[in-house]
Amino acid sequence: MAGTGKFVSKKVSKVRWMPISDTSQPISTTLATGSWDDESNSVVVWGGAGMGGEATQIASASHPGDVTGLEWLSQELLAASSSSGCLVLYRVTGQPGLGVAQEWPQLHRAGGGGCTAVACHGDSLATGGQDGRINVLVATQRSPVKVFEKGDSCSITSLAYTRTSELVSSNMRGQLKIWDLRSNSQTPVTTSSQGSGVTCMARHPTQSHILIAGGGDGVLAVWDLRSSTHPATLLSAHKAALSEVQFHPTQPDHLFTCSQGGDICHWNGASIRRQGGPLDSFNQMTDNLNTTSPWLSSEAVKHKVETHSLVAKQPLPVNTLDVVGHSVVFGGDNEAFYVLHNVIF
Repeated sequence: MAGTGKFVSKKVSKVRWMPISDTSQPISTTLATGSWDDESNSVVVWGGAGMGGEATQIASASHPGDVTGLEWLSQELLAASSSSGCLVLYRVTGQPGLGVAQEWPQLHRAGGGGCTAVACHGDSLATGGQDGRINVLVATQRSPVKVFEKGDSCSITSLAYTRTSELVSSNMRGQLKIWDLRSNSQTPVTTSSQGSGVTCMARHPTQSHILIAGGGDGVLAVWDLRSSTHPATLLSAHKAALSEVQFHPTQPDHLFTCSQGGDICHWNGASIRRQGGPLDSFNQMTDNLNTTSPWLSSEAVKHKVETHSLVAKQPLPVNTLDVVGHSVVFGGDNEAFYVLHNVIF
């Protein structure tokens, strides 16, 4: 497996591929990184990252506090949350500096963790904080359109939109809460628990009822939100806390995880389909229509999913990863990011 690295002189907290506008060109060569634990942190956009050569800096901006979340809204707009409690929407203009399209300065209390999570859906954004507050925002408006003042009594660790009107939050106690954004209620629709603290979440790109949550105990919990009392599947993933989990955006049978223990893993759910079992020929036909998922099958429970490490165990925590096409990018406390090619054959 070929790969390239880029030393950036700052600990990498988040890395995200720029979204692809033309699906006939499944290769993104542009990505963004955010840093943390430095006197001066930054958000940087890099070009040429998927070409096999060394990535080059396109634009950058200093960022207040640690970058705690990073999400592209489009090829021009990039949202970054901060431990200072703010959310900044940057505009990529082709200039050396990133322009600020919008800034929400005091969404969360700055002490300790500030803004700890961000999610986006179209031009809608949501932030969660160590203060337990959830803000729902629109990119073009200065004030939140909805606020759950006491969304949680402890720190919110991750957010995920399942649809425009529905948001899932997770916390350090291991709870998942589903919020109806159309409702005037300040209480969640449901509250479920997977045992240990949730550190990250990812929504299935085509089946919004499937959500995977990574835990502080290294376990992956697969949730079917249509019946969310208990996880549908629990998978032993890593020996250390999971940092991030990501579905492949166009091949969601493939899942990628990284951990604070320095591991990066590829989970091949397609291996469950090949093994047959309860996924009979009829189900295999309907699988092509995205009506079933190997992540919800009993074979996944039996740990028949193929898993392998993408690189040797890293000596320092791997904080973040992202995948597009055949390329995975990851970064961490060793002050560098790495792009791996041909991860899916």
